[in-house]
Amino acid sequence: MGTRSFPVLADLFGQYQRRIRMKVHSRIGITAFAVLVASMFTGAAEAQQASGSAGAPEVKTLTIVTTSDVQIGGPWVIAREKGYFAQEGFSQVEVKLYSAVPAAFPSFVSGQVHVMSSAEQPMITLVAGDIPLKVVGIYSDMTGLHGMIANSKIQTAKDLEGKTVGVQKGSPLEWYTRNFCKVYGCDLSKVNLVNMPAQEGVSALVNGSIDAYAGWQPFIGRALAAGKDQGLHMLHYNNTSRMKGSEGPKKLHTSYAILYVDTAFLEKNPKTVEALLRILDKSINYIKSNRADAAKILATEYKITEADAASYIDGVKFDLSINNKVVSDFQGTANILWSEKLIKKPVDFAKTALDVDPLKSVLPSDVTYGR
Repeated sequence: MGTRSFPVLADLFGQYQRRIRMKVHSRIGITAFAVLVASMFTGAAEAQQASGSAGAPEVKTLTIVTTSDVQIGGPWVIAREKGYFAQEGFSQVEVKLYSAVPAAFPSFVSGQVHVMSSAEQPMITLVAGDIPLKVVGIYSDMTGLHGMIANSKIQTAKDLEGKTVGVQKGSPLEWYTRNFCKVYGCDLSKVNLVNMPAQEGVSALVNGSIDAYAGWQPFIGRALAAGKDQGLHMLHYNNTSRMKGSEGPKKLHTSYAILYVDTAFLEKNPKTVEALLRILDKSINYIKSNRADAAKILATEYKITEADAASYIDGVKFDLSINNKVVSDFQGTANILWSEKLIKKPVDFAKTALDVDPLKSVLPSDVTYGR
């Protein structure tokens, strides 16, 4: 009970004593006052207890699988370093980083991991494979950190024909590569696409095993730094073409950072999921309001310069919300993946995989889908 309750009780008791002296109250009145005081103490204690447990997670320890980059994994690294998990009642949370989330699919499918944070395309692949999950948060547009880099022999999209291009299959960059060729005029059937995780792709491009790589930050920056004496350069980056004759802005795909959980976990642990959304919101607000410190934390985590980390932060549009546009974009991506036979069956995203209730409970004004 707060200390402000005691002056109130003292005042009541003083009033009651004066009334006793004036012989206004009977013995029944004394009993009634005692009951009143007891009920005030009990009610205040119950209110305090309820307040302390409101939103407390059902599970105190868990693992979050996410990616080793600013745009998806960054907010979770910030949460870990700033103590946000402990603030929400967790005793131990492991933020497990992967260069690409598809590598963690087996642990999610088997039930070893219940919480994942990735781009939307890997999630759609899981849904198309009948893996029960729910998207509960969408928190960044990260297309500004995606691009196509190549060696000095590749100056245009047409030059990719007959060459080898690395890309992480199952990631948003798979569709990005297809659309890159469609928009800028290369025959994809003449391109040798090789499935490569980001770190492997960087090494392969630098050592000359492949001619180009479609990837994201911080791996693009690492490749350019390692291959600066070999003429490695960007063909398209930050929704803008760098190629001679086709220079200028051109967005080739959509890509968002999302939080999703397995359906059974959400049903059993709704407060845990709500707590994670509050943590995510705190982290995003911290990144926006404390750019320099956030860049320092992320630079240390990802072994990049603070200047690069700050640049990557600027390249992401962080916004924890669920609205009509992003839901439409997700459905568009699902439709494309099906038409290109990149998933097993069609996916109705809103009907099958979306659950707005957890975010509504935490940030009701940030859920405008369906309005």
